[in-house]
Amino acid sequence: MTTPTLLERFAGQVAAHPRAVALRHNDTNLTYRELDEWSGRLAARLAAKGTGPGSLVALAAQRGPAAVAGVLAVLKTGAAYLGLDPAIPVRRQRRMVEETGPHCVLAEPGLDQFPTLDAPRVTLAPVTDGPLHQAPGQEPDDDALFHIVYTSGTTGNPKGVRISRRSVRGRLEWMWQDHPFPDDAVLAVQKSLALVASPWELLGGLLKGIPSVVLGTDELLDPVLFAAAVERERITHLFLTPQLIAGLLEESAKHPGGHRPVLVTSGADTLPVDTVLRFREVWPDATLLNLYGMTETASNVAAYDTARLPADAERVPVGRPVASASLSVRDRLGRRLPSGVTGEVWVSGPPLALGYLGGDGEDRFTTDDAGVLYYRTGDRGRQLPDEVWEITGRTDNQIKVRGYRVELEEIEATLRKAPDITDAGAYAESEGGEARIVACFTADEESGPAALRGYLRDRLPDYMLPARIQQVPRLPLSTNGKLDRTALRTLVQSIGQEQTAGFTPNGDTEAAVAALWQELLGAPPASAEQNFFDAGGHSLLAVRLANRLATTAGRRVPLRRILGAPTVTAIAALCREIQQEEQA
Repeated sequence: MTTPTLLERFAGQVAAHPRAVALRHNDTNLTYRELDEWSGRLAARLAAKGTGPGSLVALAAQRGPAAVAGVLAVLKTGAAYLGLDPAIPVRRQRRMVEETGPHCVLAEPGLDQFPTLDAPRVTLAPVTDGPLHQAPGQEPDDDALFHIVYTSGTTGNPKGVRISRRSVRGRLEWMWQDHPFPDDAVLAVQKSLALVASPWELLGGLLKGIPSVVLGTDELLDPVLFAAAVERERITHLFLTPQLIAGLLEESAKHPGGHRPVLVTSGADTLPVDTVLRFREVWPDATLLNLYGMTETASNVAAYDTARLPADAERVPVGRPVASASLSVRDRLGRRLPSGVTGEVWVSGPPLALGYLGGDGEDRFTTDDAGVLYYRTGDRGRQLPDEVWEITGRTDNQIKVRGYRVELEEIEATLRKAPDITDAGAYAESEGGEARIVACFTADEESGPAALRGYLRDRLPDYMLPARIQQVPRLPLSTNGKLDRTALRTLVQSIGQEQTAGFTPNGDTEAAVAALWQELLGAPPASAEQNFFDAGGHSLLAVRLANRLATTAGRRVPLRRILGAPTVTAIAALCREIQQEEQA
């Protein structure tokens, strides 16, 4: 019996349950029939612009039903897509578009940021009239392109990874087979369509008749709102980073007896043992899977059920291979190492990507004497006696920040292009179990970090922005002439954190805000009007600031209000406003 294609699965759900809810978002429901007609009309408009098998569509959308409709529309034409996240700097998006040369742009209103691109346009918005696309007689084969995903690159530019339909379908079918949905399942959609793991959320529940709930940005940033959404929507299946899991657990623990998920999968970063143990306490009946994979393997190639983890474990294994992947450990010459010996992890099998766009970094893909293609992950790992795998570190300078992959070389290369900068180096340090990037530069003149931070913010996504930017007299080199990151860390520590005179707080409330600011960022605010994010803050630190201000304000400070005006003056005024409301 032939396995149904993704579109055949969707058509089957539309035929069997046309009025069933396919997507929920912001208290609105979209049925299977409505989603089918919406995507079908979009597909007809794309096809009228010449989009078809072999084409690439630049798909720019916020997280929401439009993103799902856009992906389905592209698939219905037989084309592939380049997912563009509006949160990524425009300069970076334009580089991706220039490199990929899409045949058409399918963008939500206001998100087409490519005025010089000579390509047809289709607006990604609800369509209630017009023809429905007539699907071609045969879908593209499994080796055809599904989407292109960009990830941080060691050459100083992001790398485009070409993902096949075979790889995406294999990932979906593995989860459907090994972890089937119960009848009352509800799947959370919270990933950007620009991420390699997004097809599972966009299509995993949809193609199995399971309603999917698209979470808003506020809910993802704010653990209180996130936990409330899980409770309100009765969400059973979540695919999260360890950081999101930890925040959700702490909020759920405050409300014992509330709704509990059935399956939570952790990916994109190292899962701490403490988080697994806390999960058992808060949700003892739920399953927590630790997944392993990367963009070049179309998401996940190994999985571990953390119910097996001993309480005294030092690290959480990544488990056994899944989705027909094969893992091996090699030495620096590519020779296979026996079980129990640590080396570089290589992956082979159907999950492997088609390669990099333009051949950038193709040395990561290698073929052995037998003609088998492998991806060299750069991860150090080993196979344990019980045949499960564990990852112990990296062979290079790649790090993970809030679940995102970051190559330090890309930050350095971007910083070197800034005006008056002669050289740059970066390293990562751990603070509270999280990676913190420190970027250093040399220049002929004294230069402050504020202008450089603005320069980087215009070119790098927020998770790649350094927490600290430090001018140094020189960059220490190793004996082979490469940057010595350990020596650079020692040099920066000897310089110490740049201290500012700060300002005199106006009252106890401003003093409390300034104290928390210094605690979170490691330095006091330079002035009452300094921007929290320009000082090295990010969304996760803003959440912590909101939580800790509850003592000062009398109740929790809304995160959205802080994000809207992130200065000491504005935050203190907000706290006083809440204090007055509580006293009224």
